[in-house]
Amino acid sequence: MTTNAAPAPHHVSTAAACLHLFFLSLRRQFFSRHTLISAALTIVASLIVVGWGMEGATKSVRRFTEEIVVLVHSAFLMPIFAICYGTSGVGSEREDRSLVYLLITPLPRALVYISKFLAAALLVLAWTGLSLCVMCRIARPWGDEALRLFWPSLLLGGLAYASLFHTLGAAFRRGTIISLAYAFFLEGLLGSMPGIVKRVALSFYVSCMIYDAGADHGVGPKVAPEMFLPVRSSTATAVLVAITIGLAAIGLIVFARREYRDLS
Repeated sequence: MTTNAAPAPHHVSTAAACLHLFFLSLRRQFFSRHTLISAALTIVASLIVVGWGMEGATKSVRRFTEEIVVLVHSAFLMPIFAICYGTSGVGSEREDRSLVYLLITPLPRALVYISKFLAAALLVLAWTGLSLCVMCRIARPWGDEALRLFWPSLLLGGLAYASLFHTLGAAFRRGTIISLAYAFFLEGLLGSMPGIVKRVALSFYVSCMIYDAGADHGVGPKVAPEMFLPVRSSTATAVLVAITIGLAAIGLIVFARREYRDLS
């Protein structure tokens, strides 16, 4: 007599489906033009560090931090990585007309969003950490100290940016354009304003963590303290964590409730 195997419990099959979607999204985003862009920008940034090392000026952890970590990595590379993978989490599915297949599956939309966000966030963190390690290794010995001091702030900043841009990609059809406008126009505009206005920008809190961690080396804002008004590193960390979780929740709600009428 042949007996049929008992079906897997519902929660087991749901977990397996989420895991499959996570690895599918991870593989799809990794083997894409975004990885080529990230690799090319990392190479360019590394060449900038090589040129920095060949300058005749006196080198120090402070100079490396202010001229490379802040201006090249934190202000440019990290947001680009987050835009590449964050906005494409849902945006690429919309462009390829494959999002409709995800929406009609038995898997709840909330779990679909979480699976895709985790895949995008992992790639953002990987490129943020890898590029920082490469740049710091090239700039040894000053880079070794900078890597030890600043990797937590940059990884947390990358995660916050990924949460923001993934939400924008889920909420708007042109999420990439909106994300670029925020990262390289709005944040620059807010960052140049005096007082507490700049606290609206994510870059402000990343910078506060960097300046606090590098205080012993004289790292700090290039404007007067009363113009920058930094917050403590613990406060900046708490704000970035709250922003990451809050934006992920907003994106999840938007994705779960939106009808996406532009898929056909």
